[in-house]
Amino acid sequence: MPLVKSATRVAELLELISRHPPGLAYTEILEASSFPKSSLHALLTTLVHEQLVRYDPLSKRYGLGSRLFALASAYTHQFQIAPAAWPYMVAIRDQLNETTQLAVLEGVMVVYLAKVASRRPLQLASSVGSQLPAYATGIGQALLAALTDDELALHCPKVFTAYSPMTITSIQELRQKLNQARKDGYASDLGEYSPDTRCLAVPLLGTDHQAVAALSISLSASRFDDRLREQIATVLREKASSLSLTLGATDPDRWRREGS
Repeated sequence: MPLVKSATRVAELLELISRHPPGLAYTEILEASSFPKSSLHALLTTLVHEQLVRYDPLSKRYGLGSRLFALASAYTHQFQIAPAAWPYMVAIRDQLNETTQLAVLEGVMVVYLAKVASRRPLQLASSVGSQLPAYATGIGQALLAALTDDELALHCPKVFTAYSPMTITSIQELRQKLNQARKDGYASDLGEYSPDTRCLAVPLLGTDHQAVAALSISLSASRFDDRLREQIATVLREKASSLSLTLGATDPDRWRREGS
């Protein structure tokens, strides 16, 4: 894919400023970079407005903005979750011999952070680092179930693409599915993205009782039945509750009462 020049320039500019902690004056940035004078000022003005760059009117220097700290903190937090979740994921795999995954919500997508594979062959559309639409996956629906209606609107696409005959294709259907997840205590994906796969998932809550990630268990549709569903749901809720307590939540089930 071709690179977007303006995005590349933003990355280069932030990198340049980061190498000079006291900050850089406009002329210093101009001399140290290959940016055209005509576009540099507009680029800096935009980045200051977005709080990615900070301008000090006294020193007349540009430094890194506060929003970068917030983004870096969120990035660090995500990857602190995976080590904490790993023992629980291994315990689930050892107890049920099913594949367990961990994911976080990023916009309208879920990003998979970790996976512990079962000893049974299972082909999944997801893998560590991959992104899938939240509304069409069990683990995504678990994360969406922990949101308010206003928050949910920010994490839904304008168009609901159907990946299988079971895929949710409207916000109304999604709200119904999320309400059912709150009643059940887990979200379920019965072939909504991959027709041959079944998935149950539960959100993980942090210190502010916001969903910081979700755990899922996936298995082949050919093995899925009501007895196994109940067994998986019981183990998943138990492990997710314990992990949420580890992550700082005092009420791991609050998402079921306050998500809607």
